[in-house]
Amino acid sequence: MQKLALTLFLLGLFVTGLLGTETRLLFFWPGCALIGLAGGLAVLRWKLRVLFRPSDVCLLTVLLLSAYVGWRAWASPVEVYAREDAAVLLACFVAYLMTVTAASHPKWRLGIVCVLLVLAAGNLTAGWLNFKGRWDFHLVPGFSRAFEPGRIGGFFNNPNHLAAFLSFTVLLSSSVMLFARIHIASRLLLGFGILAMLAGVGLTLSRGAMLGIGVGGVVFILLALTVVWQTRRPLFKWLLLGVLVIVGGLGGALYKVNEESLVKRQLGSPLSEDVRIHIWRAALAQNAESPVTGAGSRMFYEEGIRLRDLESSPQLPDSLFAHNEYLQMLADYGWAGMVLMALVLITHFANGFRFLRWFAAEKFLATGRLVSNSLALALGGIAALVATLVHAAFEFHGHVPAIAILGAIVLGVLANPGTESETLKPRRVWGLRFLMKVVMLFASTAMIAGAVVFGVPDAQAAMARLQAKRGENELALRNLDRATESDPRNAELAYQHGLALVDSIKPGMKKEAYLRTLDRSVIELSRAVALNPFSYKYQLALADALDASGKHDLALEAIQKALIQAPLYEEPRLALGMHLHRLGKFEEAEFAYIWARDAKALNRQGLTNWQDNHRQLLRHTAILAERQRKALQDAQSR
Repeated sequence: MQKLALTLFLLGLFVTGLLGTETRLLFFWPGCALIGLAGGLAVLRWKLRVLFRPSDVCLLTVLLLSAYVGWRAWASPVEVYAREDAAVLLACFVAYLMTVTAASHPKWRLGIVCVLLVLAAGNLTAGWLNFKGRWDFHLVPGFSRAFEPGRIGGFFNNPNHLAAFLSFTVLLSSSVMLFARIHIASRLLLGFGILAMLAGVGLTLSRGAMLGIGVGGVVFILLALTVVWQTRRPLFKWLLLGVLVIVGGLGGALYKVNEESLVKRQLGSPLSEDVRIHIWRAALAQNAESPVTGAGSRMFYEEGIRLRDLESSPQLPDSLFAHNEYLQMLADYGWAGMVLMALVLITHFANGFRFLRWFAAEKFLATGRLVSNSLALALGGIAALVATLVHAAFEFHGHVPAIAILGAIVLGVLANPGTESETLKPRRVWGLRFLMKVVMLFASTAMIAGAVVFGVPDAQAAMARLQAKRGENELALRNLDRATESDPRNAELAYQHGLALVDSIKPGMKKEAYLRTLDRSVIELSRAVALNPFSYKYQLALADALDASGKHDLALEAIQKALIQAPLYEEPRLALGMHLHRLGKFEEAEFAYIWARDAKALNRQGLTNWQDNHRQLLRHTAILAERQRKALQDAQSR
């Protein structure tokens, strides 16, 4: 059963690496179910064969962080947003425990590295397709990559996230190549793969990832040289010379290959004008409102709009994430979450360094061999974790399931790196391991249930979007009906359903059918607003439906709430002008349109804007004035 659980775990990791490459859960559910099934089988086995003793202190900090994030997700104001963090949290917890326990044998951990290498090869192949002009390539037929052309993404929508994945794999593979017990042919093959992955990182043009992999590489070299100095000192000078030559030559070659692309990236998006500064200010403002526990899971989706930086460009699009995982943690989970995350990192790094000291002081003296799978994974794990933590200061890849789970696996390696010392026995925490198994059983069950209960409606809604693009509106509406019935607590599905109902209203429709459809849309949009009262877009959609229903006072209330939720945005101001325009209050409508002109966040090009509506208002007033003039002339002629 343990081997079956591990096989399912590797399969789940592979499927997640293929599909769980976005921040949304739609394509993560299959991998989530497989990892949950693997965790459930491992718990049913109960007494797993664990080769080495894990650090209970590391386990305790992970349990505390997971409990806090889980509680905060449960208490978050928007359920559908909290699900996203909760699903990733549960998957990371199960992957972490699987690595600590069932996958404690180095051969299974090398199996994880093999899965990552296969995924890296697939991502580079997809990146080659990107580079050949298929910038919208997506693994799932009917879907397309939404990121702008020019930077490869592989299976990932965002090139920065591909770079984060490759950074992890490069550093783990480098350590395996140098220190693991593998054949010389495998080392040469790994060396070629590492070069290809480094070139892939360059083609993503991710400056944060390049900085991260640079810092992680320096940490790896320093740790490797320290271990060699403590074990085989005569080799130290030759190794140091080789490292300098390889790193210098390789770094120069890779820079020269990507120099033109990097220069273009810097000219197109200079660091001095990076929009992240404005996004970070919004995240800090969100934390200031609730510093201890934060606003709730992924609430930056909405709070980043309400607290938009006044100095940001009016054309700056909405940012769903803070582009800094530490500020995102502060904004959504507060200082309590940040402190617990810091404890997790400190304890795991400390345990990894303790293993390296033990290996040099005891293990090497007993065996006389520097080549060790456990040593390779520990060195690579520390370096990879450092690289992703540096990159996390500029990106949000921790919210992508494929990368978050990979980070949890590395933490699991450091929590149980393979220490066999009788003098360095880890301190036991009474009852902790039993509690971890119980929590793992709960997490595994919740993952499988979530994939069924929430995954099916997500798939139905995605199918509806594809059908709507093809003009199959009736089929799309039918799928949305099923999705909202299956998942009535999903605010986004209710919103999409309400919009689809409005779009289904056609000219020439019978009055009864028209009123019935309009009433249904009002009900669905009202439910969306009740489930997520923080979205100004939901409020504006509801206002349009209420205006069409003749409920103008309620429509005005919805617009006023939208103005509070997006005070700097053109769209709610424009909606106010359109509402007044419909009611024939032309003077007030003109003031609203002019107010929309002064907004600090303008609608994207191609969408309705204040100018078009203001021109329409002037035409209407001119027509009305002409009618009044003719009526007056007719009256005088009589």
